[in-house]
Amino acid sequence: MKNGVIIDEAKSELDETVALFDSFYNTELVINASEYEIVQSFFVDLTGSFNIAKNFSYFIFRIAALTDKKPFELLDFIKGKSKLEVNYLMAYYLNGVKTKTALYGISNSPNPNQNVQRNIVI
Repeated sequence: MKNGVIIDEAKSELDETVALFDSFYNTELVINASEYEIVQSFFVDLTGSFNIAKNFSYFIFRIAALTDKKPFELLDFIKGKSKLEVNYLMAYYLNGVKTKTALYGISNSPNPNQNVQRNIVI
């Protein structure tokens, strides 16, 4: 897999964790397997796509880790929202944790002021 989330399932019945690897950001999260299943099943029901659910689930846990919130607090906020509202919310949170070179969910890129842009030295 080139980019995306890779799930390392529990190794045995005694192992109650699952490791999530994001090959694009080179990050790893080790989380409770039952919590992951609950979050993932919510997104599978909402989106109807396992791949979208897998990625959204990963980002719920990543956002929770970055903001010191519990994943279920974020999920409770999302529950009852339409698919479109969930897409907007995920784009909002993804824009907060991604690299600063692109904006998700934005159809037109903001154009900088040309005078200011010329004076920026990289």
